[in-house]
Amino acid sequence: MQSGITVSPELRDAFTKFLQTPSSFCLPVTISSEALVPLDAIAFPSDISSSSKNEFYTALPLLGSVIQPKTPLYLILRRTSTPQTNESFIALTYIPSNSGVRSKTLFASTRATLVRDLGSSYFPTTVFAADEEEVLSEHVWRERESDVLSASGSDKVAEEKRKEMMGEQERELYALRRAENETRNLRRRDIGIGGSIGKEGGAGDGEVGGARGVPFPVGEGVEDALKGLETEGNVVRLNMDISTETLTLIDTASDKSASDIPSLIPTDRPQYTFFRYPGSSALLFIYTCPPNSSIKDRMFHASSRASVLIAAQNQGLHVSHKVRNCH
Repeated sequence: MQSGITVSPELRDAFTKFLQTPSSFCLPVTISSEALVPLDAIAFPSDISSSSKNEFYTALPLLGSVIQPKTPLYLILRRTSTPQTNESFIALTYIPSNSGVRSKTLFASTRATLVRDLGSSYFPTTVFAADEEEVLSEHVWRERESDVLSASGSDKVAEEKRKEMMGEQERELYALRRAENETRNLRRRDIGIGGSIGKEGGAGDGEVGGARGVPFPVGEGVEDALKGLETEGNVVRLNMDISTETLTLIDTASDKSASDIPSLIPTDRPQYTFFRYPGSSALLFIYTCPPNSSIKDRMFHASSRASVLIAAQNQGLHVSHKVRNCH
């Protein structure tokens, strides 16, 4: 899926200048008038030595000047102000979970164009972020890098070669899976055993659509259905209605066993399934996104998953086990 958005001459010029200016830490990029356009570059702090190992982390708070709670943005990031040979950069896509569906879709489908048209070789590292903390927090960056190092190891070169051989749609699917994995690996998004929600529930302040901490409307019947999960064998199936950005109840079921669950999982669209396991107090949350569902559906459901768990917690539920099946 391609958006038709192109890199503007202004962005090409700004990126060339960025390449030639080691003191520039970040080049923000947005979409305007059907084109990718640059915003003003952000410089490294002048009082930090370029030899400092923490230079990148020290500069992160400066990104707060361009990050907005509901506005997607691309950030091209430089690791150090020390001039490098064959320098590479980080391409970060920031798509807040509570931004509009059209913006989410547009920025998600254009991220591959940005990297490709500016030069894929400059961007061995791409990052997806769904909230401000995932952009600004030193802890999150260190955790993300630790995950990448532990997961890639000696296979990283082979992985990059595979990416070079991919077609455009394969690249976008690969980027989506990376985004989903990054979201899953962040501890602040894990709610349940050994997990935490993060500050104020991790999904925003106040009440939206009648659900505290959930940045989208909750449809009719959802909250009552979730309350019914106190009964063993009960199942609640939910999904996101992208046209209205609403968490929607598909249906409920009762007296189900574990062997019944596969038949309740669709093969053509994402779904959130809650299941109270019979004979125990365990509550399972099953997040599925079949490979033949649309990229737009998968991206939207992936970025909304943590908030769905918060909606369940608002009804007094404690998810003890999480299952994720995205091929």
